[in-house]
Amino acid sequence: MQPQDFHYNPNSISFADVAIEVCDATIPYVEDHLEEAGGPFLPGLYWCPWTGRLTEEVTPS
Repeated sequence: MQPQDFHYNPNSISFADVAIEVCDATIPYVEDHLEEAGGPFLPGLYWCPWTGRLTEEVTPS
């Protein structure tokens, strides 16, 4: 996987039980539509990828 032009803010990550459709997008779609983020696409810059899953917990060193 190649690097993206965006990153998560570690202080803003949380888990949710439900999410609205406008915050769902794949990594490639977000990469291709960054200039639209914050408007109708990813309102408030809130991203909730429905296909995302936790695979490993990382402990800061």
